[in-house]
Amino acid sequence: MKKLLLSAVLLLSATAAMSQIKYVDRVLNESQITKTMHLMYGANYTVMKGAWQWDGKPTTPLRLDTLRMDVYEPTDGVTKRPLVIFMHSGSFLPRYANNSPVGYKDDSATVAFCKDLAMRGYVVASMTYRYGWNPTAATEDLRKSGIINAAYKGVQDLSACIRYFKENVAIYGNTFGIDTTKIAVGGNGTGGYISSAFASLDRQSEIKINKFKDPNSGINFVNDTIWGDRHGFGGYPGFGKNNTPGYTSNAHAAFAIGGALGDSTWLEAGEIPIIWAHSVYDPFAPYTTGVVNVPGTSLQVVEVSGGRDVMARSQRLGNTAPYKGKVMDDYTREANKINEGIDGLYPIAGILNASGPYEWYDTNKIKMLPSPPFSPATILGGIKATNPMWSKAKSMTYIDSIDGYIAPRLAVSLGLVASVGIENNNLASNVTIAPNPTKNHLVIHNNWENNKLNAASIYDMNGRMVQKLIVTGIHNEYNLSLPSGLYIVEMQFTNGTGNKKLVIE
Repeated sequence: MKKLLLSAVLLLSATAAMSQIKYVDRVLNESQITKTMHLMYGANYTVMKGAWQWDGKPTTPLRLDTLRMDVYEPTDGVTKRPLVIFMHSGSFLPRYANNSPVGYKDDSATVAFCKDLAMRGYVVASMTYRYGWNPTAATEDLRKSGIINAAYKGVQDLSACIRYFKENVAIYGNTFGIDTTKIAVGGNGTGGYISSAFASLDRQSEIKINKFKDPNSGINFVNDTIWGDRHGFGGYPGFGKNNTPGYTSNAHAAFAIGGALGDSTWLEAGEIPIIWAHSVYDPFAPYTTGVVNVPGTSLQVVEVSGGRDVMARSQRLGNTAPYKGKVMDDYTREANKINEGIDGLYPIAGILNASGPYEWYDTNKIKMLPSPPFSPATILGGIKATNPMWSKAKSMTYIDSIDGYIAPRLAVSLGLVASVGIENNNLASNVTIAPNPTKNHLVIHNNWENNKLNAASIYDMNGRMVQKLIVTGIHNEYNLSLPSGLYIVEMQFTNGTGNKKLVIE
């Protein structure tokens, strides 16, 4: 089975001689996926309607809008399947009106991600959510208030979508053949903001931290008395609508492709596992921690944490334990070269300013947009500035690699498989050594929970020990001074031994 991988500087291809595993690999083809479009899962009050209904003339009064989704189903004869709810990008504004070619559930990359996961055996729902905020508001606090309210409503809409499926199983005969004990949520870009917030906002008080208060009045930016709680319940009539009450809003795993988390303090021990793929040079959503700017301007919005810092904290808190060290495949080996030993983090190390290298667009369609209300030149200029080397073929390669990294960790987190690619007879198969290849620095991280790493040494290809490594815990870092070449890292554990190859450049 040929798999395309992403390394630190280029795309590589490799052949993996392993049997296909449902929920991990693509076991179906596109013709075996059934798509049901524009299903209504709820309704709520908004200032802007969805793109396929939108008339190009947003108005300010709140009005009730339908919330819709497309559902991708594998035709595999299974009646209880895991569910993935996927959310598109778009900066909480309608496509094109946001000076971007993305912003709806039928974006090219969104459709491709959903089909890919469905071909692996998941039922996938691509959902819309409410739009509306002013990215060019006069002050940073107004912009911060606008974006956190938009993200909060996205979390509410995601919660409503989860409850829709639970009600469908309980009352309407499980139309889509899902298992409500195995639900994952995720998305790309803005969808990553929503899924990570959903995974970490487990207390209402977390939306009321000082960061999200008016610095002069002390009033919370999010008024949950009006809009309802994070599940979407209890809002003032005409502002918040209770969708599908009587069911829980919980899911069991989350993933983000780009995007960022509103505040790292939301992350606490015991929350659902998150998996993150993030462009290292993303100019809009920082890979580490930084301030989000309004695209095309110098206007600052809010400080957020991206994939690297979120996943490092999640690992420290133990929230990656459901999958940590339980997946070892080609995608993992490539990611481990540059993810600093953080399992669940897939760095996309592409060209500078490539915010979404998995996106592609119909440029002719954009050129035909009326100007006004749109600006085709601005939209096309933004594409060139933020993703200058885009193409459908390259984007599909990124999607293959991203889902190739995320899917097995979802499968393990949801209890669909116990592990992927772990060789129990070679205990080192569950140890991360990174970067590999390396020049003079090495990290050894033991992913076994009940098998202590006691000692490690480096041997050359003639069997001579060239460096003894002092092991002090599960995470160890070393400075190396060895000639270029191939080496073997021998390891001794409480329950046995193992080895891994190491390349010195």
